[in-house]
Amino acid sequence: MLKLLSALVCCLFAAGCAPVPEAPPRPESAERFVKLRGFEFDKNGFFDAVAQKDIAAINAFAAGRFDLNVKDADGRTGLINSAARGHLDVVQALLGTGVDVNAKDNSGRTALFHALEARYDSVSDLLLSQPQLDLSARGKNGTTALISYVWRDRADAIKSLLDRGADVNQQDNDGDTALHGAAQNGNVEIIRLLLAKGAQPNERNKVGGTPLMWAAVYGQEEAVKELLKAGADKSLKDEEGKTALMWAIKNNRATVVEILR
Repeated sequence: MLKLLSALVCCLFAAGCAPVPEAPPRPESAERFVKLRGFEFDKNGFFDAVAQKDIAAINAFAAGRFDLNVKDADGRTGLINSAARGHLDVVQALLGTGVDVNAKDNSGRTALFHALEARYDSVSDLLLSQPQLDLSARGKNGTTALISYVWRDRADAIKSLLDRGADVNQQDNDGDTALHGAAQNGNVEIIRLLLAKGAQPNERNKVGGTPLMWAAVYGQEEAVKELLKAGADKSLKDEEGKTALMWAIKNNRATVVEILR
């Protein structure tokens, strides 16, 4: 008992004692709580709270049944703004309130693509883990989440996306698929993951380029071998009339030339 009283005294008076977590305000007192935090209970106040990373105020807006999916002049929600700034704790708090992870701004981009483009990996990984994430959403140049993670050589994220049903043959605005990117990077592990889920080795982009041609241009020898094993047609020509072999010769990829011959 003595020890318990001592501990209570410590918690009441000791300078280093951890504070008791603040309970979220009730709906009827949420507006008052928000104003005490220094914000108006309106759209501008909400975006100010998000920008200042005031999670207590954000939770109060949620408790007061404020629409947390409200958009600013650029069509951005609080989640999109926080993702674009790399504010992981705010993104986590907003997701906890049930905001729309698939909301798009005026450019058609979701929070995930803002985080990916700004290279806030911890934020994009958190958004990627959301079960309700739209895997067919697009970023700049029509890129998908799968294509984005291929360019980053992120086999773990790619496997997760494929297991969740991401379209392995979806093309960006240039007509490139995830396999085109993996071939250019020469990542054989990712090439195998994509092929195992039905990636088409002879898919053409808008200039007639195939993944094999991309691997040849960049001298990715192991990628060339893997694609040939998967049925890549080395006789195909692009809009310039060039085959993968011709591209390898043009770019002085001697070893790839030997493989293709």
